[in-house]
Amino acid sequence: MFARDWFGVGVRLIGLWQVVQGLYWGFYALLKYGSGFGNPSIPPQQDLGLAAFYAVLGVLLIVLADSIVRGIYGPRGDKA
Repeated sequence: MFARDWFGVGVRLIGLWQVVQGLYWGFYALLKYGSGFGNPSIPPQQDLGLAAFYAVLGVLLIVLADSIVRGIYGPRGDKA
């Protein structure tokens, strides 16, 4: 595998990690505020917004990984 291929794998893995972080923050918010022990000064929308941000960022990294690699390395030619 070439460096650009490994870079693409890395971008996708970071995207997967961000999706996992989004799931973590979503479950955290549900457990925190669903149990009634949440801090009333911090609205649940803050934790859910963070969860959505991480999940969307992760999905974008996974979906756009090829475009990101092309942006960094240029179009793939005969020499990779």
